[in-house]
Amino acid sequence: MKLTLIKDEQKDLEIEFEGVDRGIPDLIRGKLLESKDIEFAGVVKEHFEVSKPRLVVKSTKNAKTLVLKALEELQDELKELSAQVPKKPAA
Repeated sequence: MKLTLIKDEQKDLEIEFEGVDRGIPDLIRGKLLESKDIEFAGVVKEHFEVSKPRLVVKSTKNAKTLVLKALEELQDELKELSAQVPKKPAA
C-alpha cells in the first residue's frame, strides 16, 4: 500500500491510497467521525475500476494529528480483536 498526500493543510487533509480498495480508508473515516473535532470525513473514488480511493478530512484542529490519533486507536482495537481469535483451529 502506498499513500500520497494530495492536500496537506492545517485543517484540511486529502490522502490517496494506492493498492487497496475503499475498505481501509472507510475504516479510518469511521473512526474519525467519532471525534467532535472532525467537520467532515469521507472517501471518494471517482471511478470504481480506474481511480484510487481518497480520504478527505476537514477539521477544527490539525487534521493530520487527528488522522494519526485515529490510526493509533484502530491499531489498539485490532490488537484487542486479534487477541480474541483462537490460535489453534477447533477440533
